[in-house]
Amino acid sequence: MHERETSAASQTMPAYHEIPEMAAGAALLGFLPAFRDLETDEVHLSVNEHGKLASVHLLENLPDHWVIERDEAGRITELKEGIIAGFMRHERFYTRAELARLPWDA
Repeated sequence: MHERETSAASQTMPAYHEIPEMAAGAALLGFLPAFRDLETDEVHLSVNEHGKLASVHLLENLPDHWVIERDEAGRITELKEGIIAGFMRHERFYTRAELARLPWDA
């Protein structure tokens, strides 16, 4: 892979390893990847570098006041304590654990 391709690929890596079955099922049922601040309950949907909704959790475009550290290229390497990944659906935030417990075959 060329340096330019490697750089572009690393900028769109998910914040954590997605569980394929959960991500696919969640997307089909309208669950959107999001992040929540446990201290303030502020929630932000995961968006790509163009501001469009992302299908996985991406750190890019999270609010600056959540960011503790960035690398030399400006990518987020550390968030403040209490930021968790989850999913939004119908104005409700679900943690990954809550989503995993939902009855998917009902």
